[in-house]
Amino acid sequence: MKKLSFADAVKSVFVNWNKFKGVAARREYWFFVLFTVLIGIVLSTVESLIWPPVETADLIEAINQPTPLTSISALILLIPTLAVTSRRIQDSGWSGKWLFLYLLPIVPLVMGILGVISYLDSTSAPEVEMLATSVAYFVPTLLLAFAVQVFLLILCLLPSKPKEAGNKYAPEA
Repeated sequence: MKKLSFADAVKSVFVNWNKFKGVAARREYWFFVLFTVLIGIVLSTVESLIWPPVETADLIEAINQPTPLTSISALILLIPTLAVTSRRIQDSGWSGKWLFLYLLPIVPLVMGILGVISYLDSTSAPEVEMLATSVAYFVPTLLLAFAVQVFLLILCLLPSKPKEAGNKYAPEA
């Protein structure tokens, strides 16, 4: 069996951008991850040259620096990334439906946002302690998102499992 080159792996992911069934070898998955990282580095470098960062002490202004190129590339790469991740998980013998775990942190995030908004609406001068407590509501959400990411990473690191070993997602040999 011929080993997949970097270019062939990236091409394969873009050709199969909408296929969530089937399998993706580790090499195909990790080459695509490398590709997305390299694209991110190149685009963020270009953005920093086009829109140099403004030095400011205001955290909100620092966070809101323009990043249209990386944002657009993230949107373009979202579906192919989910598809190849689903196929990689299926190659290790697990269901691609485990990707729905990415939605799990949304519930506590929305609840935290609604709580902070209702608090800010109920008071004219928010107290610092209360705002700090409100921000602390988001810590479990971040921990949950991190745990989901680690779990899915472990699934992607698992070795390929052939049909003979009980992988119902693997193609016939």
